[in-house]
Amino acid sequence: MADSAGEVREVANPKQYDQALTQLRKASRTVSRRRGRNRRTGQAPSRRWEKANAVRNRVHHRVANLRENHLHQATARIPAEYGTVVVEDLNVKGMVRNRRLSRRISDAAFGELRRQLTYKTQRHGGRLIVADRWMPSSKTCPRCGAVKAKLPLGGRVFECDVCGLVLDRDANAGHNLAALAAANGKTGTGVTGDPGPLMVVPKPRGAKQKTRTGRTRKGTGTRGAGATPRQGTETRDRRQDTRREQLALW
Repeated sequence: MADSAGEVREVANPKQYDQALTQLRKASRTVSRRRGRNRRTGQAPSRRWEKANAVRNRVHHRVANLRENHLHQATARIPAEYGTVVVEDLNVKGMVRNRRLSRRISDAAFGELRRQLTYKTQRHGGRLIVADRWMPSSKTCPRCGAVKAKLPLGGRVFECDVCGLVLDRDANAGHNLAALAAANGKTGTGVTGDPGPLMVVPKPRGAKQKTRTGRTRKGTGTRGAGATPRQGTETRDRRQDTRREQLALW
């Protein structure tokens, strides 16, 4: 994370799933050695399988609770300190296709992190700006603005070819996101709840939907909102009016 004052802070990934991976492997091995449920033959699980499965579920539940607690603590500090928060719109679905990084990326829960930041900034009266997915935040030099042609994922250090600036690629992306907030006229070091227009993020529009104005009848075409009523309905209304007049005269 970087702010408009130039300060860079790092929040490490606690890797809750990796820490519990040894326990999960042991618990899953124990479950596989018990007689479980067979839906094809209708076999009921044994008591030993149910106990072992409960132990494995407790490990999964603990990992989920630890992850949720870490995300809430991380997202609660940021909106309380800064009035404007800028995040990147990452292609998480494409990132998890990498089999070497999919488990770590899923454990970090990027989508839940953004969801919590969205409603917590609104609750504190701040603003949330979502950078475009194709913004070259890691390839752009924050000093001279030059964009690097290629920066592979394995290269963790950004080196500008024009001014020679050497910087960590994540810190470089943080500086560029802070500059994006300043370019839109919204500083990232403002006091929480300061007045100002909200940053509206455009959303892609779907297919245009036409409002149905009437029902289609066979042989009569489409009946619009201003179409005349049917003959039977009009005759019945006139009969009722005539009946009321006769009763009134009588």
